[in-house]
Amino acid sequence: MATVPETNRQYAANPADLPPGTLVELFFDAIERVDSDDAMRYRAGEDDWRSISHREVLDRVRRIALGLEGLGLERGARVAILSENRPEWAQADWAALCAGITDVPIYDTLPSNQVEYILNDAEIRLVFVSNPEQLEKVREVWDRVPTLERAVLFDGESDDPRVMTLDALLEKGAGAEAARGEGFRERALQAKPEDIATMLYTSGTTGPPKGVLLSHNNIHSNVKAVQTMFTAGPEDTAV
Repeated sequence: MATVPETNRQYAANPADLPPGTLVELFFDAIERVDSDDAMRYRAGEDDWRSISHREVLDRVRRIALGLEGLGLERGARVAILSENRPEWAQADWAALCAGITDVPIYDTLPSNQVEYILNDAEIRLVFVSNPEQLEKVREVWDRVPTLERAVLFDGESDDPRVMTLDALLEKGAGAEAARGEGFRERALQAKPEDIATMLYTSGTTGPPKGVLLSHNNIHSNVKAVQTMFTAGPEDTAV
């Protein structure tokens, strides 16, 4: 979704020379300037590639963010994403950022004991999981994670009352949107460059994983610096 505005090409690659900014600003900038039918593409099956438009991405991100708010997650709360790479991963990530929530990615290959460690260390309140297999890792350790309130399942269903599907969260967000009216963009853009955007955990090969705090501006400055080094636009595809 990222493109390179002409006005950004005069920036020096030294992060200290770049104006501070947020990932939320980058998200809305891409949505509003590009607005194509191919914001994201994914393989739904053998030789079955499908597209998601920028407007569809925005709609889903908005409803997920409002759904998170409706569950009582306030700015500064932390959610985890335990999933392989897929469109819903990115949508959950952007939704958390737009809601002022810090997200914590967890490798989908980690065993349940390492998932437990990260959930506890980061004081996670909600975890997105891609499928029942990933959910089972969470359920195995849930009773030992006192902060964890809810899991959101991308694919499949669960009879665990602590678990809701992504479709149910989207529906909850749609209801919140109808009740609150306009103003989502303005609220999302209240994010500050110094706000913590994400916690990235090390692989833990020499000891317990360590969480690295990254602000919006840590990542924003990297994006802007890279844009001074090469040109990318709506006609390009990234993997």
